[in-house]
Amino acid sequence: MGETLNELFEILSKDLHFNVTKLNPETYEQSWKVPEGFISIIGLENAKMPVFYYGVTNSYQKDFELKKVVSPKGQKQVFARIYYIFDRRDIIEKEKYVVANAFNGLLLLIKFDKAEFIEKATEMLTKGYEEDEFIKEVLDNVKERNMFDNIEETIRFMANRDYNWLIGRIKYNMGILEYSGQGYYLIPIKTNMQITPGIRVENGKIIIDLENSYLFKNFIVYVDTINNKIIYNKERLCNKNPAILDIMSKIDDNTCPWCGAKLRVVKTRKGEFLGCTNYPNCLYRRFPKK
Repeated sequence: MGETLNELFEILSKDLHFNVTKLNPETYEQSWKVPEGFISIIGLENAKMPVFYYGVTNSYQKDFELKKVVSPKGQKQVFARIYYIFDRRDIIEKEKYVVANAFNGLLLLIKFDKAEFIEKATEMLTKGYEEDEFIKEVLDNVKERNMFDNIEETIRFMANRDYNWLIGRIKYNMGILEYSGQGYYLIPIKTNMQITPGIRVENGKIIIDLENSYLFKNFIVYVDTINNKIIYNKERLCNKNPAILDIMSKIDDNTCPWCGAKLRVVKTRKGEFLGCTNYPNCLYRRFPKK
């Protein structure tokens, strides 16, 4: 976790709007648990305040799982999911420090990495195919329906499908469709004095579930590590909202929704479909409606 914080702070410190400091109990000894870091945001155009002060914590554990679902029509489905789990008592103690020092709030820091998600999802699906009849049935059906040659390609397709579904919904809710979605997210634990909508609190845990994508509307800062960009939430931090870019106008029926490459007609002995020209790096395919 220390490496994550170091990388984020190294990126933010290059931007003139951010001052960042790592905190530790020895240096900042007080009666409450100290967050791992401190960020001040300065000099934003039309900012609601001259300076914003936030504590930052990244003391989470990641949990990957395969979510098995049966639809109302009896169709079996499997989805790869990831959860970021914080200890509620730990967060409460760090919030006491934030309140005592008159900060604007405590931010939960998470990092989302495509390569890690695809790797974990592939491992879980491969193991599930060998050991779980439910998962095997779903994968065999996906293989047949999408005309894949082998189960390995099917598994890669499902891992990429679930990644793109999760990240696509997050980017849509944040209004950042032109960015990668990979990198660091700083999410406030509280919004309007209440737990930020979309954060789950259960069994002594605070959980960020990427499936609750509306949560990300309240992000404070997003760092795109692929495009080397820092995006802050002007709706929360500034008095004037920016004009929304018409990103969707750049997307048409011949554009791959996963990677942005063009689609082409692919003909096989089983039939034809629209496939991505970035194949085999991208496995997106769309079939004509019957």
